[in-house]
Amino acid sequence: MPGVLESLGDTSKLVIQWISQETEKLVTSAIGTGVAEGLHKFSEKLFSITIAAALIATGFFLTLWGISTVIDTYFGMKGFGYVLIGILASVTGALVYKK
Repeated sequence: MPGVLESLGDTSKLVIQWISQETEKLVTSAIGTGVAEGLHKFSEKLFSITIAAALIATGFFLTLWGISTVIDTYFGMKGFGYVLIGILASVTGALVYKK
């Protein structure tokens, strides 16, 4: 009888050890997969945000350039319109930065 109990005890220890190892592998794999998926989604979102910011900056620049050209052409200031809009943009940027 003691041999059977020892055998059952050893078998149950092996089963418990195997289950804990497999559970650890599964959890590690799930965490790794979750982190990888999260990083992939974050990088896609960051790329989209970067493209949007670049397009906004380009649009802002072209708008200021157009306004400068109109001012310069209308008043015939030979470049002063560009300087005027540049100063206005710098002051606006400084005021926004202070807030």
